[in-house]
Amino acid sequence: MFTRPVRSATLAAAVLAANAFAADATISATTTTATTTNDAARIAALEKAVSDLMQEKGENWLTAQRASEIRSVVQDVLSDADTRANLQGSAATAGYNDGFFIASPDGNFKLKINGELQNRFAYNWLSTRSMANSQIFNVPGQPVSTFNSEGVAKAAWGFEVRRAKLEFSGHIVDPGWQYALTLAYQQFFGSNEFPVSGANGANSTTGTLSAGGGVSGGDNYAGGFTLENAYIERDLGAGFSVQVGQFKSPFLREWLVSSRDQMAAERSIVNTMFSTGWTQGLQLNWHNDQFRAMLSYNDGANNANLGATSGTSGFSTGNEGAGFTSWAFTGRGEWLAFGNWKQFTDFSSMRGEGAGLLLGAAMNWQSGGQFATATVAANPTNEPQSGNADATYLAWTVDATWELGGASLYGAWIMNTAYANIWGQSSINSFGSIVQGAYFISDTVELFARWEWMNTQSTPNNVAGNDVAFNTAYDGFVNNIGTIGMNWYIKGRSIKFTSDFGVSWNPQIFQQGLYGDNIAGADYRNEGEAGGGQIVARTQLQLLF
Repeated sequence: MFTRPVRSATLAAAVLAANAFAADATISATTTTATTTNDAARIAALEKAVSDLMQEKGENWLTAQRASEIRSVVQDVLSDADTRANLQGSAATAGYNDGFFIASPDGNFKLKINGELQNRFAYNWLSTRSMANSQIFNVPGQPVSTFNSEGVAKAAWGFEVRRAKLEFSGHIVDPGWQYALTLAYQQFFGSNEFPVSGANGANSTTGTLSAGGGVSGGDNYAGGFTLENAYIERDLGAGFSVQVGQFKSPFLREWLVSSRDQMAAERSIVNTMFSTGWTQGLQLNWHNDQFRAMLSYNDGANNANLGATSGTSGFSTGNEGAGFTSWAFTGRGEWLAFGNWKQFTDFSSMRGEGAGLLLGAAMNWQSGGQFATATVAANPTNEPQSGNADATYLAWTVDATWELGGASLYGAWIMNTAYANIWGQSSINSFGSIVQGAYFISDTVELFARWEWMNTQSTPNNVAGNDVAFNTAYDGFVNNIGTIGMNWYIKGRSIKFTSDFGVSWNPQIFQQGLYGDNIAGADYRNEGEAGGGQIVARTQLQLLF
């Protein structure tokens, strides 16, 4: 009897001999026929070794036990190979594709992570007329308090983290159940503002909102972190989808284009004046190759991050209170005349990109739910401070974006009417327009210019004054702002350097727009009606991932 070590050694010798033969056979294929004799000798030796082994072990030298061991080894090898094949063929469960992502092998679960960081240096310079004529909460019978007498800085400058965001998106269970969640750092804008009568106002340095204020007083107001997008979307097929939660109100195109894809360092003041911001509600979407539409029933312009019943107060009836509308509808439609939808996610058209034309129109219609308190009712000349005040508001816009492959043009017209005021005052009409264009002077450097005009018509009840504590966007005024600048796309859109210079040719009388958005994010300051305008210069470095 041979022991297992002996059997193993013998079998190994046979295998080694076979390997040696195979190697030599390969080599012999490329050598001359002079080696034929040596090969024959090796074959003969191998045959003898195998014959001797079979004689020693007999016909059953491959025992059932040995066969089982070999079968187990083969199964382990096949299992490992199958696992490796699955990892290679499942289309990578993690990586980077316009954002970092993690996905299940079957594609039913996906998480995508994006980030946005905008670091900025800004300079603001108020005119001499603004310093001498602008007043701060004057009290009758007391000396007039002007910017000069109150120590307001004529020039203000410094660094700021304008935006820092983390965006999570993807789908769960199957690709038809989608979600989006955005966490955003908020600047504290209170220090940019002046107190409003009654101590707690939309422009209060305490950061306290006035009755009827928007989401934290507008875009990025209160400091800390907050939610921007927070919605669930269901794909219904045939181009339809429905989403519920918190999302951008589908009104202005400039607002719907992400802050990361703007032309200048900041959106226009016209956008600030008319923007409906984020809201909470329900939205139905539809699109095909040339058209898309969005229709939303929501909590009203800039009413986000609010509880469903937090708007009630002692002077309210039902669910009517500060921060709420009674009802609000927003809708937008777009026609892609030519080009593709993806190229209109921004305002730039880089060299080599195709031409395209996008036309859009939208409306926002809402009724304020802020019940008139005794204090407000005692002041019959009071006009709305925001779209949450007791009146009805109808805003509409048309816009066009034309991309030319190395150049681009954008223009928009907006109108807002505040009517059915509970104080019986006349309707207040506000208008705005914007035109901007850009041209690439190289593959990575883009020059741009923008002109914006805004106007609220004067009535006997909405006359603007020099006291910045009392002026709102619903007071009569006219302003023109021009901006020029450049973008340097250091690494495409992922790393972008922007520098621009803006001039407000007329006084900027409001701190917050018609629906609560805040001008401080654009580094402008509010002035009195007799002010002389201001200059703003901004330099910004943006990083995206």
